[in-house]
Formats: sequence, structure tokens, C-alpha cells
Amino acid sequence: MACRKHPSFLSMTIAITGTVLAALVCSFALAAPAAKTIEKNAVSLSPHLTELVYAAGAGDHLLGVSEGSNYPPAVGALPKVGSGVTPNVERIALLQPDVILAWGYKNSKDLYPALRKLNIPVHYQAPASLDRIIDDIEELGALFGTQATAGATAQELREILRTTRQRYQHAAKVKTFALVSQEPLYTLGAGSFVIDALHACGAESAFETLSAPAPVVSREQLLLAHPQAVLFAAKNIARESQAVARYFSSMGIKLQADQLLGMDPDIIFRPADRLIRKLPELCSNIDQIRRRLAPVASGSP
Repeated sequence: MACRKHPSFLSMTIAITGTVLAALVCSFALAAPAAKTIEKNAVSLSPHLTELVYAAGAGDHLLGVSEGSNYPPAVGALPKVGSGVTPNVERIALLQPDVILAWGYKNSKDLYPALRKLNIPVHYQAPASLDRIIDDIEELGALFGTQATAGATAQELREILRTTRQRYQHAAKVKTFALVSQEPLYTLGAGSFVIDALHACGAESAFETLSAPAPVVSREQLLLAHPQAVLFAAKNIARESQAVARYFSSMGIKLQADQLLGMDPDIIFRPADRLIRKLPELCSNIDQIRRRLAPVASGSP
């Protein structure tokens, strides 16, 4: 039997970087105001919006979803309508949605010129923080008339955030490098929802002062930053952790296994409720690093 060749960490990160960076850049912009009327049916041009619709209890209102939408499993039965970059206008027209859900900038009316001829309202959301993710769930609940479910979900998620932030608010900072890709060496700016998640854990970005959505840093800058942990995306975390460890070792940065924080890219790079639900686990892993590196001054309970 022929051995199956697994993709390298580099090839995997190159494949996801384009999609990830497009989403993260959008997350730095303010979403357009929500539509005031309750719409019955929609298509989603973003995987995160697909997830948020379900979190708001409005999954039955989706007629179609973006190519990258893969959660919850029920979306597998829905027609695909392209992506936020290249929406399938013809298929969207055939589905006749009342509203189109999409990533959005502050002035997003010209973001999807191909959709103009459909004369269908576009509802934009671009959460740049964990709190905004929850607000967006409630906003979608109002849009689809599922306020009860959306409100219950929002309350649950806010409690997770509250208890997590409270637990680690006085903890010693763990300097963490958010790795998006190796070549070029992309990280995340201070305004990312991912960095907000680190802050909730009492950690800080290795490049806390960089404001660009997805800045490129040099090996020299990374070496000088001397991160205590690396947060990265991987489907096979055990295998890719070894690749990440080798990469940082080649720069003279020696990291123990517990300092390599791997997460599913569909969770860490997707601003949806699953990221908030995973927050206690992420924070616990960061606290393990904190206690090992500075057990006396950890400051965590």
C-alpha cells in the first residue's frame, strides 16, 4: 500500500493564509448597521456568518452557504453559493434570498458590485473582538426573529467571557506569538479577535504594538521579541507542532511542547461562538506555561 503523503506545515499555511488574511483584514473594520426588518431567508458568504446564524437559532433560514462553510454538519446539505471573494451570482439569484450575509467594511456598499443587479439587501458583519461576536449573534437573532435563542446563546457566551477574564485578570503575562504563516512570516495585529482571546487569558501578543491587521515581521524581530508561546492553526496538531518547533529552533528559539498552542484553523481564525467556547481550554494551556516559567509570580488562581 502506498504511503499517503501529508502536506507540510508550510504548504498548509500557504493554502489557508489567503482566506485567513482576507477575513482578518475585514475584522478590523466596523460593520454596517443591521437591517431593521425581519428577513425570512438568507445566503451566507462567510463561514463565520454561517456559524453565527446557527448560534442565533436561525439555521433554518439559510438557503445557501459559502464554499468554506463546514460547521455545523447540517450545512453540508445546503447549496454552495461561492465565497466572499467570488460569490456565485447566478446561484444566489436562483435561491431568491431576502438578504445576503457577508463580511463587511465600514463603507461596504461597493464591496460586492456583482451583487448589485440582484437588488437584494446585504447585511455586513465583521467582528473584531470576542464581545462583538456575541453582539453579532444577537443582531442576527433580531434579523431573523429568533431573539429568544440568540439571547440565551449570548448570555451563555458572556458568562464564559466574564469568568475567564476575571480569573486571569491579574495573571502574569505570557508573551505569545500568533503564527499565521511562515513564508512570509505573518502574525496578527493588536485589533484582531484572536489577540483579544489572548488578552482574556492574561496573555499578550509578542507584537502588541503593531496595528496592521496582519503584519509581516522578520526573523530578527521575532528573535528579539522572544515569545514564550506560539499560537498556530493546524488540523493535525501533534504532527504540525513538531514542524513549528523545528522552525523556531532554526531561529534559536527553543520551545517546549506545552509552549506550542495548536488549534483547529476553523476555530481560531473564525470569529464565532466556538472560539469563545474553546477559550477556557486555551487559557488553561497558557496558564500551564505561566506556572512552569514563573511559578511564584504566576498570579493565576
